[in-house]
Amino acid sequence: MISEEEIMARSRLFPQLALFGLLILALAGVVGAEPGETTDPAARRYRILMLLWRGETEVEAGFKAYIQEHNLPFDLIIRNADQNSANIPALVAEARQLKPDLVYTWGTPLTLGVIGPYDQANPARYLTDLPVVFTMVAYPLESRIVPQLASSGRNVTGTTHTIPAESQIKAIRAYRPMNRLAAIYNPTEPNAVINIGELRKAAHRLNFELLAQPLPLDANGRPDANALPGLLAQLAAREPQFFYLGPDTWVSDHRQTITEEALRHHLPVFTSVDRPIKDSAVLMGLVAPYFHMGRFTAFKAEQILIERRLPQDLPIETLHRFTYIVKLPVARQLDLYPPLAILNYAEVIE
Repeated sequence: MISEEEIMARSRLFPQLALFGLLILALAGVVGAEPGETTDPAARRYRILMLLWRGETEVEAGFKAYIQEHNLPFDLIIRNADQNSANIPALVAEARQLKPDLVYTWGTPLTLGVIGPYDQANPARYLTDLPVVFTMVAYPLESRIVPQLASSGRNVTGTTHTIPAESQIKAIRAYRPMNRLAAIYNPTEPNAVINIGELRKAAHRLNFELLAQPLPLDANGRPDANALPGLLAQLAAREPQFFYLGPDTWVSDHRQTITEEALRHHLPVFTSVDRPIKDSAVLMGLVAPYFHMGRFTAFKAEQILIERRLPQDLPIETLHRFTYIVKLPVARQLDLYPPLAILNYAEVIE
């Protein structure tokens, strides 16, 4: 096709050619555009494939709320792995078929199953060509989802809800002195094992004893829920000042049994994750609220789709502020009330 400059040059000889040629250029621009394509990112709609691990949570509620409040042109396609890693290959295959504008993944097992470790991302098995934003990944570095938080080095970014171990211990000690902390964990869950390792490091640095008890496994290699009352009794007999609930899916699923047993032994429970706050006998916690995590993840989706930022250019981040929560009904049952100074900044649940 001749250029606009050539048309203008020739128009000196053939004036009628200028108008005709410029019209051809304009029509070529229209015809050459893909159907639905626009230069304004906000003028089209984007499809986000949301791959969930255990159905919709407060994280997704926050994600949707941000989209609605900012009137973002996002259409959500929701799929659920039902906490079963065997379902992940089918979800990956569907993602390849649908070719959404963005893929959203929830949690470490699902995210690893969809995009793979950063140093073993086989395109035949994992998604590598579609942009991905993950959330609720407790330890993205240690699980090898990313090599560094500043950049994934690939078509991936995300958010993490994990609070540094030292910040958690300081939150506990703000409530009452603590030199002995009890915990149980699922030895088959990588996040849980990593978290206990971080607590062990913090115990060495901050001078407290960590009583970490792995859950016994049944004949199928799964944690045995029947062992919980006995484990709690053994730990309570060693007189810890607090029992710890961290990022451990199995422990979180059994939070009501665990916190009720702890309460029976007059053992206050601290949590570093939002889920147990609402419906179990937790005394207090320092958490990244799930709803806010969802909003923050939606903001990253907006950066990718509307602002046209590359995922690898966006850091993996957590919230800039965490929420200190105290549950007064549990404090009354334990006769263990928070210091007045905490009430100046804590969210108190009555």
